[in-house]
Order: sequence, then C-alpha cells, then structure tokens
Amino acid sequence: MDNNPFVSGLPDNLVPHPPASIPEAQASGDAMAAMSPFREALDVDAIIANLTLDRPLKLFIPNRDKMPDYEFRIINSIPQEIAAAHNKGWREVTNPELTSLFQDLVAGTDKTGKAFRPILMSRPKRIGEIVRKRHRSELASLYAGMDPMNKELGGKYTAGVDKKDGTFLNREGSGWRIRV
Repeated sequence: MDNNPFVSGLPDNLVPHPPASIPEAQASGDAMAAMSPFREALDVDAIIANLTLDRPLKLFIPNRDKMPDYEFRIINSIPQEIAAAHNKGWREVTNPELTSLFQDLVAGTDKTGKAFRPILMSRPKRIGEIVRKRHRSELASLYAGMDPMNKELGGKYTAGVDKKDGTFLNREGSGWRIRV
C-alpha cells in the first residue's frame, strides 16, 4: 500500500484493509449437515412446496345451500368476541363436518403472543332480522338526537332559530341594504 498516493502519510487505523478471501467449502460431501440445528435431514423441497406466507381462512361452507334458514359468521376464539356473538344470537356450530374445517387453523395471536383460532358460528335468519331491526331503530334514535331540527336552540343567550331551514341568518336591517 505504500505505492498508493491516497493512503501515504495516513495512520494505520485510517488505511482500509480489505477482508480476507472467502474460504472454500469443505471437501467432505455434506457441509450443511455439520452446521444444521436438526438431527434429521430436512426435505427442503417439500417444505418450500408447502410454504404459505399469507394463509387466508377458508370461507367456503359445504352444503350451505341446504341450510337456507341459517346465516354463518367466522369469529376469533377471544372470550370477548365469543360473548358478544352469544349476546347477538350466534352459537358455535357443532356439526363435525363443518367444525373440522377450522379445527387446526390459527387466526392470529393476541398481545401476549397466545394464538387464537377461528370459530364458525351460526344463527337462524329470523333472529338475525330481529337483531338488525333493533340495531336500526337504535341508530335512528341516535341520529334523531343529533339532528338540529329536533333540538331547541333558542335560549337566553342565543338568537332564535329559523324553523324553515335551521339558520340564525337574519336578512333584515341596515346591514343588508344594497346602496347604489
């Protein structure tokens, strides 16, 4: 490196030292076997063939058309979700043909790292209609409470509200005269 004009006069800790060359693989037949954390040999091709990075849940429910009076929903096995589903009339499906679809699946993990699984729930459509009707009436009541037409906005410190369009605008007086 003494013949390099860019590093002459620099201290040794500032002079770049290229890394050593990469060592060649061992001549013995299986170099990876000595460094593997597994005792048995892995079939890497089979693992790659079955590798799934983003596995969506199975949403197909067989023979659903034979059960037209029921509606289905998939929820997580979190106790709060199960309790909320039970309060809305949902029950866990007990048919072995349908429960086997979700038996070994994992839907995700909670904050503590504990895995939860998907659960297939069902309820009669009649119950679903009643729940939706009650929900709609509750929403209508909430929306009616937010509607300014249903509120009395006139008071000691406020001007009267125009009932026609709900505004405070008063187009009378000298401020509204157009001068030509």
